[in-house]
Amino acid sequence: MSTFTEPAPAFSPESLRAALREHWDLADAALKPLDSERDLNVLVDDRFVLKISNSAERADVVDMEVRALAHVHAAEPGLPVPESVGEVARLTDDTGRACLARLITLLPGRPLEGSSIDDDLATRVGSVAARVSVALQGFFHPAAGRELLWDIRRTPEVVAGSGLAGFDELVARVTPALAATATLPAGLQHADVTLTNVLAEAGAVTGVIDFGDMHHTAAVTDLAVTLTSVLRRAGDAWRATEAVLRGYQRHRELGAAEVAVLGELVIARLLTTLAVSATRREAHSDNERYITQYDDTSERVLRLLGALTPDELGERLARLAGTRDLASAIPASELPSRRAAAMGGGLSPLFYRRPLELVRGEGVRLHARDGRRYLDAYNNVAVVGHAHPAVTRAVGRQLAELNTHSRYLHGGIVGLAERILATMPPELDTCLFTTSGTEANELAWRLATEYTGGDAAIVAEHAYHGSSKWMADLSSNEWPPGYRPAGVGTFAAPRDPGAVPRIETAGLRPALVLADSQFTSEGILDVPDEFLAGLVESAHAAGALYLADEVQSGYGRSGPRLWRFALAGITPDLVTLGKPMGAGYPIGALVTRREIADVLARKYEYFSTFAATPAAAAAGHAVLDVLELTGLPAQAVRVGEHLRRGLRALAAETPVLGSVRGTGLLAGVDVLPVGGVPARQVARTLLDGLVESGVLAGLTGPGGDVLKVRPPLVWETAHADEFVVRLADATRIMGYRLSG
Repeated sequence: MSTFTEPAPAFSPESLRAALREHWDLADAALKPLDSERDLNVLVDDRFVLKISNSAERADVVDMEVRALAHVHAAEPGLPVPESVGEVARLTDDTGRACLARLITLLPGRPLEGSSIDDDLATRVGSVAARVSVALQGFFHPAAGRELLWDIRRTPEVVAGSGLAGFDELVARVTPALAATATLPAGLQHADVTLTNVLAEAGAVTGVIDFGDMHHTAAVTDLAVTLTSVLRRAGDAWRATEAVLRGYQRHRELGAAEVAVLGELVIARLLTTLAVSATRREAHSDNERYITQYDDTSERVLRLLGALTPDELGERLARLAGTRDLASAIPASELPSRRAAAMGGGLSPLFYRRPLELVRGEGVRLHARDGRRYLDAYNNVAVVGHAHPAVTRAVGRQLAELNTHSRYLHGGIVGLAERILATMPPELDTCLFTTSGTEANELAWRLATEYTGGDAAIVAEHAYHGSSKWMADLSSNEWPPGYRPAGVGTFAAPRDPGAVPRIETAGLRPALVLADSQFTSEGILDVPDEFLAGLVESAHAAGALYLADEVQSGYGRSGPRLWRFALAGITPDLVTLGKPMGAGYPIGALVTRREIADVLARKYEYFSTFAATPAAAAAGHAVLDVLELTGLPAQAVRVGEHLRRGLRALAAETPVLGSVRGTGLLAGVDVLPVGGVPARQVARTLLDGLVESGVLAGLTGPGGDVLKVRPPLVWETAHADEFVVRLADATRIMGYRLSG
């Protein structure tokens, strides 16, 4: 016997009332028949549903349904699914067949089947489908491996056994996708969250019923069932698909491999629907209306989806689900020319003689499309390592929940400001968020000019402070030959241990003296504490404020005190933060005294649309959490010292390398002229040699001849050793490179 061939149970109203009295103590119940494919469902007193299973149904399958409902209630109490009342009863129908019966609570609302499905309802249906799938995670039952005609994975045999003709090509088309489900996330699924089984009232979903098709399968096949049902009623298939996916992924994120087969699984579900209808309609002519109700709409959707190739359908769904692989969207051979044409050409140049096409990052490694991987010795943005799961999860979770501007209250934003202030000297009591270090420095300039009344800035001889118009004028390292902006003075960087800051202010009314605390653009200098203290004193003596630009130096690179200025024991008037603050998410900050901020507030408000968003705060918290709980700033000191020892030992053995400098996990290595070749050219050749050996570094300094080593703080001593070995290899082939 099979539930798909055995007729539904047959009970007279009298027999039903007798069973209700005996097993559930319900006397003189009012009864109303309900639709069912293969069982008998009866509405009882407008309060309960009596479900009498097909006589061919196994007892363990019924037990699985009962236990699944209990599990869902425990896993997500707010999910509207029925509750079992009393125990499962054994009944004998009017033809003498034994059947199992259950009484369950009646949920409010009406089935959505037959209703107009707008985007909002489609989203709610997708949402509840995911919620049920997630709620069933962790539930196991021996009956979950049952064979069922509705199991999408059985489409080829179900279609073959139905006598349905004309669909051989579609069956062959979906077969690879069906096989692929074996390696996708799976579990016990409802497998029938359709418009027939989703109840709604006043536009809100009020219940999910009928767990009768439950079986163990890939989770994406469960989604395919739901999406198929919505598409049958949709006016615009792609709007409806986007809505279902949007609702679904708010509760369960889909993997790219799942989305790749989803469209084919919908086609398989449509084929299964037609095959089951063809199999059952003649044998159960009394229930033909119910059995064949989806035939016409299934054929319509099949024509729509079947008109697209598997690749076209998969690509369209990937775009709607957000799983498209953008890294490979443009052929590698076309990428350089198309980038130059669309992105400014020489205005936005690339690194390295042979530009890299990077597609993935993990920890201290970056991976290129050609399969090569590189040790990252350059990118301080990824302060806790590339693609750190704590950061990506925190940002993704917050983006899925809320992300709006800072004109609303949000605990994550306020909490991040308080955490940052707790790392600063007590005088610095105000934190203003920005989207970048450039924006933070711009805001610092506004505060300084308003507070002091000055209109000039003093910077180091070869400084870099940002890419906006005014910050470019304050970035002397970027000035073209012969350019000297008005209102900008300079001071010499500390290139010897006894250096004393000499700030020339003749003809200027300085509002701000600013310096990168490690003088990275100057070649990464070993700055005496006294020099930084002298900058503060000189700034104040000139009537200006002092700004410590910690965009490159901060966030633990110099050690557990987090900020390089703190290591020197000074208290700036302003501190700017950026690059590593969000480990890849754009966020910056300006920290200052309230008295300074209040002066600007007398005339202006400060607002930046994408500054101080909840998602930015999530990234900022995650970075601080990793730094605090793993001891990376202390490790940075140890690894940095180990790195510089290795570099100094190497420099003693080769004529290519000279002085080695740096604090914490930062190193600057002078590259020397060789055989009449200028140091700048030697440095560029050396840098390309490092890339070819699998290491990414940079160049800095006034002459572009200082090797810049500024890796993620997750570097360990083994990575420092690897860098030194690769650099040694690169220096050994310098002769060949230079002669070439």
